[in-house]
Parts: sequence; C-alpha cells; structure tokens
Amino acid sequence: MGVKKHLLDAEVKLPGGRMVKGPVTTSDDKTYYFKSQSGGSDFYLYLIKDENGWYESGGNEAEHPQEVVDQVGQQIDTYLKAQAIPG
Repeated sequence: MGVKKHLLDAEVKLPGGRMVKGPVTTSDDKTYYFKSQSGGSDFYLYLIKDENGWYESGGNEAEHPQEVVDQVGQQIDTYLKAQAIPG
C-alpha cells in the first residue's frame, strides 16, 4: 500500500436524516476510504468504482445502503473531474 492521499472532505446524509462529514482518502487510486469525523459517529465506508458505478468494498459484508455509497461516489467523481481539467 502506498501513502494515503487526502482527496476531499465529503458530506453524506444517512438514512434517518443524520449528516456525517469527513475526509476521503486513497492510497492506490482504486479504493477510496470515507471516515466520518462527526461527533460520536463511527461511520466509515470503503468504495470502489467499476464500469457499473460505485459500490462498497467488502463484497457480502457491505452494510450501507447504495444511496449512501452513491453520495460519496458522486463527490469523488466531481473531485476527480476537476483535477483532470488542465489548468
């Protein structure tokens, strides 16, 4: 594994309406890790993207709704597109 690279700070609305915020990092530009730093929250998520879109890493252990995965994935996509635009 390489060095963890901080990409952005994401904000996610969980089922039930609670908002969580935290950094998105990656060490291989394939798997992305979101960890909430909201008070008392133990929410985290590993994401991977393939040709079908974003999904939670961990196979059958996936425990978060797809809508939550998509929220983080869309923010990563927006960040990556902005980085790809020549300045």
